[in-house]
Amino acid sequence: MKNLSFRFQIALLSALLTSVLLAACGYVFWRVNEQIHLNRLDRELRNLASANLERVFGRDHWERLDNALDFMAGPQTGRYIMLVRDIDDAVRYRSKSWPVTLDTHSLPVLAKEATERPEELDPVGRLHRMPPPARPGEQLSRENPPLPRKKPIFITRSTEGRSWRIGVMGNPFTTLALGVDMAEIEAGMIELRRAFMIGLPIVMLCVAAGGWLLAGRALRPVRVLTQAVEGVHAHGLDQRLDIAGHDSEFRRLVEVFNAMLARLETSFHQSNRFTADAAHELRSPLAILQGELEQALQHSPDDSAEQRRIVPLLDEVEHLKAIVEKLLLLAQADAGKLPLDLQTVNVSDMLHEVIADAEILANGLRIEHDITADCLVRADSILLHQLLQNLAANALRYNQPGGFVRFALVRYEKSLRITVANSGPGIPEADRKKIFQRFHRADASRNRAEGVGLGLAIAREIARAHGGELELLESPSNETCFGLTLPL
Repeated sequence: MKNLSFRFQIALLSALLTSVLLAACGYVFWRVNEQIHLNRLDRELRNLASANLERVFGRDHWERLDNALDFMAGPQTGRYIMLVRDIDDAVRYRSKSWPVTLDTHSLPVLAKEATERPEELDPVGRLHRMPPPARPGEQLSRENPPLPRKKPIFITRSTEGRSWRIGVMGNPFTTLALGVDMAEIEAGMIELRRAFMIGLPIVMLCVAAGGWLLAGRALRPVRVLTQAVEGVHAHGLDQRLDIAGHDSEFRRLVEVFNAMLARLETSFHQSNRFTADAAHELRSPLAILQGELEQALQHSPDDSAEQRRIVPLLDEVEHLKAIVEKLLLLAQADAGKLPLDLQTVNVSDMLHEVIADAEILANGLRIEHDITADCLVRADSILLHQLLQNLAANALRYNQPGGFVRFALVRYEKSLRITVANSGPGIPEADRKKIFQRFHRADASRNRAEGVGLGLAIAREIARAHGGELELLESPSNETCFGLTLPL
C-alpha cells in the first residue's frame, strides 16, 4: 500500500469505503424489503381467514374456501394451502395441495386463552365466558355475536423446494393454518440481489473514478509545489510561487515555501560572493609570496639548506594558487557567470592532443582510443581542454600497474559522447553518488598532492555551462568510466 501513489490510495479507499457502506445499506434494504413483503403476505392471510373464523363451519365450507383460493390463484395452481383443526386438535380438513413433507405437528399451537380482543379477558387474563358459536345462516348481531379470534402466529417453512408463508389463526373452536407460496417474492428478491450485484461494481468504478479526479484536483497545488522544488537550483532561486489561485489551506504553505526560497537565495549569494571575493583577494598575496620565494631561491646558493627549504614552500604556494583558481571558477559557475569564449572547436583534434600528453605520462599504462574524426562543437576551447585534461589525469592517477586508459568519441545526430575509462579497483557504491561533490575524495588516505577533490566538480560545471553533462557510467567492478555528452 505504501508503494502506491497517494492519489491512487485515495481513489482505492474511496471505492472500498463506498462498497462497504453500500453493502451494509444493501443488506438493511434487503431485510426491510423482505419484511415488507412478509407483512403484506401476513395481511393477505389475515384478511382471507378473518370472515371464516367468525363462526364454526363444517367440512363443506372449508372445501368451498379451498376451491375459491384455487380460483383466485388462477394459472398458479397450488398457490394456497390450508389445514383446519377442531377444538380437539383433530384434522377436519386439509387441502389437496398441502405438501406431504410438511409435518402438521410442527406448526405452532395457539394459546387457548389468547384472544385478539382484550376486553374478552378478565383481570388475570382468562376468558370470563365462553361465547356460544354464532348460529350459521343468521346475521351477526349482539344476540348472535362473532367468535373471538386468537392472536395469529406467522411462520415461514421450506419444503420440497418451495417456501411457504403460513399463518396459524383461530377461534376457541377452530384452528386454521393458511399458507401462501413465496415463489413470487423470492423471484423478486433474486432480481433485487442480481441488480445489486451488477450495480455495486459499477458504483465502485464510478466512485473510484470520482475519487481519482477529486484527488487530482485536491493535489494540484502539491504538484505545483513539487515542480517548483524540482526547479530549485543555483540559477532558479529567484523564482516565487503566486499565492493567488490557491485554496486557503495551501496559501500558508506557498508563503512558507516562498520565504524559504528567499532565505536560500540570500544565503547562496552570500556564500557565492564570499568564495569569489576570498579567491580574488588571495590571488595578490599568493602572487607576491610566490615572487618573493622565487627571488629568494635565485639568490640562495645551489644545493644549500636555504634552497631546500624554499622549494617545498614554492610547491605549496603553487598548490594554493591552483585551489584559488578552481574556487573562483566554481563561484563563477554557481552564479551563472562562467565566462565562455565560444568558438568552433574540433573535439577530435583536441582529444588527440590530450591522448598524446597522456602517453607521455602513461608510465607503463596501455593507452587505447577510438576517435571519430572531425567532431565540431561550439565551445570555450580553454575550458573544454581543461575538462578533458582533468578526466585524463584522473584516469592516469587512479590506475593500477600495467593497466589501461581507454578514450572513445562517438558522434550522434544531435550530440557527441566522449568516454574515458581506466582499469583499477573501481569506485565504491557508497561514493558513486558523492563523486562530483566538492572536496570529496573516494579514498581519504590518498596524498593531498594527488588533488583536493575539486577536479570532477569543475569538470561537470564546465560540461553543464556548455549545455552538456558529465556522469559516472555503469561499468564492471574492475573499471571506472566517465561519460561526457556535448550538443553538436
